[in-house]
Amino acid sequence: MQNRSLSEFRQFCGFLEANGSVAPITFRARINSSGEVEFDEIAINKETSFIEGLVNNVGSSFSRFSLSAKSEVGIGFKTESLFFTSSELESDEAGDRMYLTGVRCSRAMFHRKIAEPKPKPLVRMLLKGFKSSHPLNLKCRLGTIYMAEYPPDVEPDAITGFIIVESDNEHIDLSVWHGETNKLLDHVRRVMSFASGLMLSAPIIEFYADDNLEVMVSSQIRQISSASFPVFSYVNRQPIFEAAVTSFFNPPLVAENLFIAIDWFAMDSTYAEVRLVNAMTVLENLIASNLGESDMLILPDKKEFEKYRRTLRKVLKQCIKKWSTDETKKSEDILSDINERLADLNRRSILKNVDTLVERCSVPLEGISKEQIQAAKNARDLIVHRGHYDKEDRADLWKHAMVVREIVIRFLFTAIGYQGKYISHLGSYHDAWFPPKGG
Repeated sequence: MQNRSLSEFRQFCGFLEANGSVAPITFRARINSSGEVEFDEIAINKETSFIEGLVNNVGSSFSRFSLSAKSEVGIGFKTESLFFTSSELESDEAGDRMYLTGVRCSRAMFHRKIAEPKPKPLVRMLLKGFKSSHPLNLKCRLGTIYMAEYPPDVEPDAITGFIIVESDNEHIDLSVWHGETNKLLDHVRRVMSFASGLMLSAPIIEFYADDNLEVMVSSQIRQISSASFPVFSYVNRQPIFEAAVTSFFNPPLVAENLFIAIDWFAMDSTYAEVRLVNAMTVLENLIASNLGESDMLILPDKKEFEKYRRTLRKVLKQCIKKWSTDETKKSEDILSDINERLADLNRRSILKNVDTLVERCSVPLEGISKEQIQAAKNARDLIVHRGHYDKEDRADLWKHAMVVREIVIRFLFTAIGYQGKYISHLGSYHDAWFPPKGG
């Protein structure tokens, strides 16, 4: 899937450095089908023996190495985040030999010359988890953006798709174009993760410019292969793709921390409790990020509220001294505990905050009642504060999670300017329209 010249093991020669020590090293590496840099075991010699000491020094701090090298055909390799997890001793008639195994790096850069120069720069982001029954494409200010699925790969956790942006202009400021294109790709990846219902990881980013190719490889956690609740079917993702691209250049709503909200939204789980907590966390994040502090306070003037708080404290102090029957705890300790809670009296309820956010951002909530939102919030509180949902009818948990999920979906649609059909689970699985009919 990635550049074929890097998918097969090649031998590299270079220098390994850690803690001020530098040594020449020879190794074999490639990029595997999951987008990870994969190394053969590395033999230790006299010059690299310091590695063994850093790897096996029990109780020492974790050692991270830097490595720069070149292959026999001039492919450059560089990483600042190489580490070793184990070593093995092999013995035979020739003597003992030590090998480093479990070689990993969190990020690495390959660089090479290509045979067919590309006068128009191109950036390709390779993805895991992406599905689409047909290619998606759109013209934009940075060029043509194209997103597609690769043919199925038999390897587990393999790369499944890509996003490409190719400039339409040969004469551009390359560094400016490259920087903005990377931001566009990440924006589209996040929005399409929201559409897919799972976080699409991007282990490889390739940058083609003239006869140069740079390949950035970033280690990723194992990719979930399918989503339980996608927002769009994989046969109908062109409309949300267009909204993703358009909203990067002209967002109808400047929403803060939108990517954090999408990350929480796309976290998968088989447990209804976790789904509800995740959905409520997204909602709380959107409220905290997009409302001012004064919006979330009953009395915006903190000095005014502090007067009331001091008065309440005095009254409580008198009441505790007069009525307290807790002989094991001093009245000052009781008052201190209660005083910590007094600040919460000035905070508006989540229901009120949702109302403010919805009104300010013009998010339509047809079909969702205040009672449903409050019930979902109460269920979340039970889970967080008691560690479990102790109601008999657990089916309500899914209903609560889907109510909050629907609010988040509608807010995100509003933020990116999407209008059209999508999959809703409010009530039951069905095709829905945004904005809601009559909304």
